[in-house]
Amino acid sequence: MSFVITDPDMMATTADELQGIGSALEATNAAAAAPTTGVLPPATDSVSARAAALLDAHAQQYQALSAQAEMFHNQFVQTLITAKNAYAEAEASNAAAMQSTSSNNIALIMGGTGNPTPDLKYLTSIEQAYLAQNYSGYTLVGLHTPEQFWPVTGINSELFGKSVYQGLATLNNAILTQTAAGNHVVVVGYSQSATIASLEMRYLQALPAALRPSQDLLNFVLLADPNNPMGGILTHFIPGFGTFHFATPLVTQYATSIFTMQYDAIADFPLHPLWLPSDLNALFGFLDLHTEYPYLAASQVAAAIQTQIGNLTFHFMPTAQLPLLDPLRMLPILGNPLADLLQPFLKPIVDLGYAPGLLPGLNPLSVAGYVGQGATAGIASPLVAGLSPLVSSSAASGF
Repeated sequence: MSFVITDPDMMATTADELQGIGSALEATNAAAAAPTTGVLPPATDSVSARAAALLDAHAQQYQALSAQAEMFHNQFVQTLITAKNAYAEAEASNAAAMQSTSSNNIALIMGGTGNPTPDLKYLTSIEQAYLAQNYSGYTLVGLHTPEQFWPVTGINSELFGKSVYQGLATLNNAILTQTAAGNHVVVVGYSQSATIASLEMRYLQALPAALRPSQDLLNFVLLADPNNPMGGILTHFIPGFGTFHFATPLVTQYATSIFTMQYDAIADFPLHPLWLPSDLNALFGFLDLHTEYPYLAASQVAAAIQTQIGNLTFHFMPTAQLPLLDPLRMLPILGNPLADLLQPFLKPIVDLGYAPGLLPGLNPLSVAGYVGQGATAGIASPLVAGLSPLVSSSAASGF
C-alpha cells in the first residue's frame, strides 16, 4: 500500500509559479491576436484573398483553443490552491488537537460519512458507550478526516476511495506520531472511518515487525464496519468498490473490538444477496439502524453477544423488531399489533438470507422448514395482549 504525502507550502509555491506561467501565456496570446487575425491579402486576386482568409481562420481557431487552455489552466491552479488549503486546515486542526493534551492515553476518534470533524457530543457519546469500560480516562481527540462520498455528501464531494485514502494518510500519521512518543492509542472508526481503520490495520500488518507500533500501545474499536468479516457489505463484491473488497484482518497483533447491529445493511449484509426479503429488510435496517451507533445506550452495547477470534472481539447486538415492518408500525393504533403478528412469520424468512449453504430459493426444504417455524411462532402468538394463543403450546411445538 502506498500513501500520498502532501506539502502545503510546496503546493502553494507551485500554484504561484503556475499562475505566473498562465499570465505569461495569456499576455503572449493577446499580443499575437492582432497581427495573426488581421492578415491582409498580398494582392487583389482570388488566390491571395483565399490564402489570407485561410490564415485568418487558423488564427481565430488558435485564439479559441488558447482561451480554452487558459480557462483549464486557471481551473487547475484554483483546484490546487483549494486542495492546499484543505490539507493545511486538516493538518492544523489535527496538530492542535494532538498538542492540546499532555495525556499518555489518547483516543483517536473519527466520524462517519458526512462527519469529518466529530463534535464534543459525538466524542462523549462514543466514550460512554464504547470506551468507558476498557479505555477509561483516555483523552478524546476528534481526528479530522474527509468522510466524503460522492454524490451522497454533495455533488462537489470527493469519491469514496479518494476520501478513504486521504483519511488513511491522516490516521497513519497520527498513530505513528503518538506511539513513537510512547503514548497508548485507541482508534475509533465508524462506518467509512472503520474502513480507514481496517486499511491501516492491513498496512501495519504488512510492515516489518520492527517498524510496527507495539501491540501494547495500539488498539482499535470499529463501529458499523463495512469490512466486518462477519457480514460487512464490502466483504461482498460491490461494483465500483473493488479496491475495498476485503475483510478487516482476522490475524492482527492489535486488540480490536467490532460492534455490529443485527440487520444493519453496512455491517450485517445478507450472506445471500439474491434473497430479496433479506435485502429489503437490510435496506430498512440501513435507514433505521446505521446512524444509531454513536448514540446507543451503554447498557445496550454492554448486552451485546461476544465472540472472540484471536485478538478480535465481535460484539453482536440483536435487533428485536424487523426493520422491514417499521413503516407498518408507524400506522396509528393498529400498526404495532399488526407488525407484532407478522413478525414471527417474516423473521425466519428474512433470516434465511443469512443462513449458510445454498441460496434459499434453491433449497425448498430449508424454506419450508423456516416458514414452518414462523407459522408456528405466529399461531402461538396472540394478536391482542391478554388473548390465548390460537393453539396450545404442545400443539404448536409439534407442528
